[in-house]
Amino acid sequence: MKQVTAYVVDSDADATAHIRQMLGSMADNVRLLGAARTLQEGLQDIQTCHPNIVLLEVKDLERGAKETEFLLSRCPNSATFVSSATLSPEWILKLIRAGASEYLSRPVSASELADAVRKVAKSHAVSSSSVGHKGEIFAVYHPSGGVGTTTVAVNLAATLAVRGYSTALMDLNFCGADVSAYLDLTPRYTMACMVPKAGQVDANFLKSIMMPHSCGVEILDGPDQPREASRIGPGLIQETLALLRTCFDYTVIDTGGELSEKNLAAFELSDRVLFTTVLNIPGLRTGQRYLRALAGEGHGPERVKLVVNRHLPRDEIKVTDAEKVMGTRALHVLPNSYADLRVAITRGTPVIRCLPKSPFSKSMDQLARLLCPEKANAKTAP
Repeated sequence: MKQVTAYVVDSDADATAHIRQMLGSMADNVRLLGAARTLQEGLQDIQTCHPNIVLLEVKDLERGAKETEFLLSRCPNSATFVSSATLSPEWILKLIRAGASEYLSRPVSASELADAVRKVAKSHAVSSSSVGHKGEIFAVYHPSGGVGTTTVAVNLAATLAVRGYSTALMDLNFCGADVSAYLDLTPRYTMACMVPKAGQVDANFLKSIMMPHSCGVEILDGPDQPREASRIGPGLIQETLALLRTCFDYTVIDTGGELSEKNLAAFELSDRVLFTTVLNIPGLRTGQRYLRALAGEGHGPERVKLVVNRHLPRDEIKVTDAEKVMGTRALHVLPNSYADLRVAITRGTPVIRCLPKSPFSKSMDQLARLLCPEKANAKTAP
């Protein structure tokens, strides 16, 4: 793990000594540059030595938020770890929104600090190695709910991760963000935490608010509240996607709703938009209308690909019928595997992890190969 640097701002001499001791035990991974009792006292050192991490004591919420915002504006490449004896959701949310990368409870535990340092070190390693790296982005989209976009997005991301690729899963379905529910996760942070850093988001901070799943996918969760979602604009979405492209081999987006500026911003940076539908009359009519609208926005069949979900051989409406109505060929057809999907959702894991030999898992692997034939064939699933 790459060594990072740290600076401590803490008025408690005993706490500072304790943090020094813990950082000393991690000497291979972190180097302490100095310490100060107040931010004012240590600011010149911080601005001179540019530590990767600033550990900031917070005793007053308003002052702590202002100091965190100040550090963000003056030292945008430094991750701020705030430490406080208060663990209320109000404090955590306000300080994270102000720009804190981590919220550590006092007294700071060695394991909690080590985990936080490890995240920063890993992010810096990824950032250093990603120069010139360009991953691919796939957006899974349908304007209405109920057709399985989340199922497709989650399982496509998991399939790529299981095959050995670094994969991110971004939940942009702000009307009903449910990627974390599908995977039985309770993320501590969401995209709302990025709003204060708009224009200054870096790999270090981005990775710190993502949550790993056991399948190997890193999750960037959507905001919990509609009010928070309204603060996330097209610019921040594109900034985030551009950074994810440099950090991961693949980024899969789960999105829905109207062709808003936010969705169009995501589609602009996507290599493929997987328009996912089911074979019924409402699905075909919606598909026909929205595929035309997407083409009008400059996203034609070379980028937008049709994926048919929940297909049964005995369906009255055939795939060929859907292709005629929507004026495009289906890239892939996924089978209706309700029982297998129910098992996977109950277990909080993608189908490919719990039922790797199911028809759905095999079909999803075929979709991955169609989307990225060179990379998909370069590695074999474990």
